[in-house]
Amino acid sequence: MKAVSVNYDPIAREYSTHRRAYPGLVEHLAALVPEHGTAAEIGCGTANHLRGITERVDCTAVGLDPYAGMLEIARAAGSTATFVQGVADDLSPLGIAPGSADLIFSVDMVHYLDDPSGYAAQAWNYLKPGGYFCTATDSEWIIRNRQPMTTYFPGTVALELGRHHALERLQQAFGAVGFVAAEQRVFGEEGMLADASRFRDKANSVMHLLPEQEWRDGLARLEADLAHGPVPSNNRTCLLTVRKPS
Repeated sequence: MKAVSVNYDPIAREYSTHRRAYPGLVEHLAALVPEHGTAAEIGCGTANHLRGITERVDCTAVGLDPYAGMLEIARAAGSTATFVQGVADDLSPLGIAPGSADLIFSVDMVHYLDDPSGYAAQAWNYLKPGGYFCTATDSEWIIRNRQPMTTYFPGTVALELGRHHALERLQQAFGAVGFVAAEQRVFGEEGMLADASRFRDKANSVMHLLPEQEWRDGLARLEADLAHGPVPSNNRTCLLTVRKPS
């Protein structure tokens, strides 16, 4: 697993305050899980998406994450899901039988992995034939067109491009494991931002990688503009979906 450059335990509370499920993504993922099926979220964090699935489908749901602080918040939020500590290199802590999962997915996690094919191989082992392997991540287009991020914190573009895998590379890595029927779909929303608190609290992990002065300067410009009214905002992710052949 790639060395994690952000420790999520100290920022778990801020993360849970500001981060929400991507619009439309929970409903899409839930539709891939049959009643009484099995779903697992890898790198679940506070598990907004997994908990949303359990609200829509009666299923066995397990969330796995390296950070105890994130899992503590996930458990406290209330859910029928089980939450366990672990990493994507080894999915055995999920406690499910190999070949039994209908859906294994991750959201904003795969960029922490040096070798996505190793994670894909683990998922292959735990998915049943016909099961779905879904990866929500940022494409280059999404990174370059984030608002208000790129306007006020332009240094995040190079940082994010440097740590995110190209969608084509992910698709090739997953195909090499044996997954088929690759599809890409963008989820998210556009709107207006009236409050700078998520940037003040560094709710996006990349904000912790910016030089301190660059973050302060960008925040000052954002707050100055917000004093005159809301600014354009968007929140998007690209879901790469593949399947284990039946």
